[in-house]
Amino acid sequence: MTARSKLGWLCNAPTSMTFAALFAIGQCMAQNPVGAPAQSGPEALKKPEAVAAFSWQQPSSFIADAASFWQQGTNTPGSPSTQAKKASSMKDRVTDRGRKFPARDNWTAIEIVKHVNGIFGGLEQGAGPGFGIELTTDDSIPGIEFRATMLTSDKLYRRFEGEAYIPKIGDEKTHADFWCGYLRRTEDNFFGIGAFTPLSAKTNFDIERRSVNGGLYRDFTENLQAGIYVSYINSDAYGGQSSKSPSIDTVFSNSPSVVPITLWTPGLHSGSKVIAYGLFGEYDRRNYENGLTKGFYFYGRFGSVDGLDKGNGIFSDYGWFDGQFDARGYIPLFSNKTSLAVRVAADLRDPKGGSQIPFYDLSFLGGFRYVRGYHTYRYRGNNALIVNVELRQTVYSFKKEHRGLDLIGFGDAGQVWGGNRSTTDPTILGNANFASRKWKAGVGGGIQYRHTRSLVVRFDVAASQDGPRTYISISRGF
Repeated sequence: MTARSKLGWLCNAPTSMTFAALFAIGQCMAQNPVGAPAQSGPEALKKPEAVAAFSWQQPSSFIADAASFWQQGTNTPGSPSTQAKKASSMKDRVTDRGRKFPARDNWTAIEIVKHVNGIFGGLEQGAGPGFGIELTTDDSIPGIEFRATMLTSDKLYRRFEGEAYIPKIGDEKTHADFWCGYLRRTEDNFFGIGAFTPLSAKTNFDIERRSVNGGLYRDFTENLQAGIYVSYINSDAYGGQSSKSPSIDTVFSNSPSVVPITLWTPGLHSGSKVIAYGLFGEYDRRNYENGLTKGFYFYGRFGSVDGLDKGNGIFSDYGWFDGQFDARGYIPLFSNKTSLAVRVAADLRDPKGGSQIPFYDLSFLGGFRYVRGYHTYRYRGNNALIVNVELRQTVYSFKKEHRGLDLIGFGDAGQVWGGNRSTTDPTILGNANFASRKWKAGVGGGIQYRHTRSLVVRFDVAASQDGPRTYISISRGF
């Protein structure tokens, strides 16, 4: 075993043990529940998103589920009233945390003891499974809840937050959220900017971000939420720490005078300091109660980002308008066991005048929810359009209506376009506009087990022009 392999094992071992410890504690506490506060604000409105989520169950219940899979007709141990109490206790202990500004962000909190929650998720793709601890004042302080969250992953990415959540401003439908955050990702992929960057150009980079954020939002109906936000974000990007690909600064440059200009990567070693502000809205009519997902979902956000002088003397002229939408539909075909799921999403960024967008803030393609079959962050540009289509078929239904085993066939497509690093370079100009030749596509299939409306284990295999890739997730996909 090499020195680096030993180091990787030592780093991953504590990570795995922490994950197992959280699981064991959650199982023990599920058998001896403490009171959980009623959900309010965004947690009350929120329905399960396509993110990693966990829901603890009694061991006896889990074993019974497994037995019923192999022996049809076997009764679950315990009376219906006992099982209902267990299900209610478990449901009360699991909260889907999430934010919709300045970007959508989701994770799951599981109460270990009062004021201490286990966290799963919370780190964007490429980080590996994210998990950690949240300390909260819960309902101990009237009118406000303070939270401190610490997250990591098997790649040792890390995220820390201090948050103040106000569940009620004037009435129970208006909420405010303020938080300071720190994020460190040490080996994200970068292949260059544009729709035709070669696979051989793969590098990796290290990004560090500090932010102060605030938002005010209202639940206009049970399904409709909208609000406004403002954020201050200070970012720095360095050479990456992965040994599997070259560091970004061995290939790309932070200088606008580099030749060729296509190697210029705004934000590398110069970072960025910006103020972002805008508004968002979400309309969620999805139904998870009976088998496959039904209904529809729409999210939209429009914002503006203004650069501040970072004082490094390299480059700091950043500024852009920022728009995002995500529309999803789930159509039953002849029965509850067959469904067609369709998603159309876009990230649109328009630089202000001659300003630039830091490379790590560009739109992108590649990854589990961003065109399967490609490496994470495979293509980057000012704009991205993504289309996902899935045919989902339930092949086995359990006694509980929301549980089942599904087969999935899917096709993804998307493209990136836009860039203003040069007004004369033919390669950059060739990436400027939306065009049919820029489409990237991936096809594949998968299998998923729906245990609860939040807990879904899914395995996908996808193929693209870059070759085959596999995905394991604890989510419904989209």
